[in-house]
Amino acid sequence: MLALAAIFVTQIACNQEKGVTTPNGFRLVNHTKKGGAMAQPGETVLVQSYTYIGDSLMASTVKNFGGPREFQLFTPDKAPKRIPAIYDALLMMSEGDSATIYETIDSFLLKFIPPALKDQKEVRYEIVLLDIISKEDMDKRAAEEQRMAMEEQKIGQEAIQRAPAVAKMVKETAADYASGKLNGKLTTTASGLKTMIVEKGSGTPIKRGDQVHAHYYGVLPNGTMFDNSFERGQSLPFAAGVGQMIPGFDEGVQLLNHGGKAYFFLPSELAYGPQGQGSIPPNSELIFYIEVL
Repeated sequence: MLALAAIFVTQIACNQEKGVTTPNGFRLVNHTKKGGAMAQPGETVLVQSYTYIGDSLMASTVKNFGGPREFQLFTPDKAPKRIPAIYDALLMMSEGDSATIYETIDSFLLKFIPPALKDQKEVRYEIVLLDIISKEDMDKRAAEEQRMAMEEQKIGQEAIQRAPAVAKMVKETAADYASGKLNGKLTTTASGLKTMIVEKGSGTPIKRGDQVHAHYYGVLPNGTMFDNSFERGQSLPFAAGVGQMIPGFDEGVQLLNHGGKAYFFLPSELAYGPQGQGSIPPNSELIFYIEVL
């Protein structure tokens, strides 16, 4: 029987370094013990985590998501058969605590372990519980997300209506670029990315890890469209600067504020390189027009 809601633990030693055993059998060392309210099943928490096997960092919220990640702690009636060690740890931590939890590598985990690390006996998770988000705050967020979804639907309908005009504008810009008419208007970064900012944007600067929604129109240098979001009426959501996008797009968007508009001219090494992608030929330079919402 799962004991997710239990806050009692079995002391395995008085020494803090040996830690305690969690209700589901993991070894936990709480390094801080702030002593505040503890996270409860069903609550949402903001967590920074790092996963190690031996001295090798396998994953982290910084590496994979650009920063802390939110988790909703499942309730006992919705618990999976296999309880993740991190979830077990979070239910025994208070806001501001940092802890280490160890999970023995069994036959299930062994399938995901790199061959060079097969002789390791356990996985180590380093965790910081940054925030416990109240139900009231989650409700406010849900209401705001609903409002934003309705606003984005409106923007999407407008994008579909604007698609023909955007297509004409981008094709003309591509022609001007090919003829050299834009040379005095372009800024080139150290990586070789060329940009032409139409509007910097009145919102906050876009930083690495920020969640971004953007409309884009992509063409080859000859003006041939290979993909765009305007005709679909659906903006592209992504986390900036964490590798979810091709390098030139990732770099370019971080030069803007929210609400910004720009053209990005990506050399092939900042796009899809010698392998190409779909209708994009190998070694193709790409041109993007982007509007950040």
